[in-house]
Amino acid sequence: MEYTFRMELTLERLRQISDSVGVRVGWDFSRMRTKCAPVPWNYPDVVRQFLANTDCVLDVGTGGGELFLTLAPCFRKGIGIDASTEMIEQALRNKGTRGITNVDFKVMDGNHLKFADAEFEIVLNRHCDVNVSETARVLRPQGYFITQQVGYRNTLNILKAFGWTPASFGDGWWQPVEELAATFEQSGCRVVAKAEYDVRYWFCDVESLVFWLKAVPLPEPFDVEKHWEGVNHIFQEYSTRQGIETNEHRELLIVGKK
Repeated sequence: MEYTFRMELTLERLRQISDSVGVRVGWDFSRMRTKCAPVPWNYPDVVRQFLANTDCVLDVGTGGGELFLTLAPCFRKGIGIDASTEMIEQALRNKGTRGITNVDFKVMDGNHLKFADAEFEIVLNRHCDVNVSETARVLRPQGYFITQQVGYRNTLNILKAFGWTPASFGDGWWQPVEELAATFEQSGCRVVAKAEYDVRYWFCDVESLVFWLKAVPLPEPFDVEKHWEGVNHIFQEYSTRQGIETNEHRELLIVGKK
């Protein structure tokens, strides 16, 4: 279905939308309705190519385990970690609901991994900070680290509507794959693959845009009263027949431990 937006988005209407979409549970964005131009890879499909049913796998920044649990049939044992107690509590609920027994979840900082050296065949990281030395330490020889990172150009027009730039997120927020790759090579790993895409992306309705604004980490928490004019500008300026247009910028890195 195609969408055309013509009406004015009032403050009162935005309040109603914000209340109706609720809040994110875990790291679940499934209630959003979006479209994306064709992309050169799909992260879960890439990961599955490297998994074996004998592997022990670590997922750093697992959130509510939503993605990691879908990969569980592909490996022997998995541990998902997240610095947020709330996220891990949700991950354990998700695990119980799905009846998965070969995955465990722990509250843990990815910068201080409480695991033995060379404990994992595969280490995964999707949209989370990467600590190169800790990752390389817990990875077994001939093992692989796979990460997808949000690129610094992601949703630039939306950031601009609120007066933000990539620099508004502060130092250390973005980890360019080129820099990560160089650091891993200095740690004795080899780069298996690097990739990048920046494609058109659409929120199919205002509800999905507002849910996203409330759910993702931004330079400041979304506030209806404060950010209404910015949302209305996005609504009026970037509405198309496919939805509210922005862009999706992603980077991929795969390294192997020698």
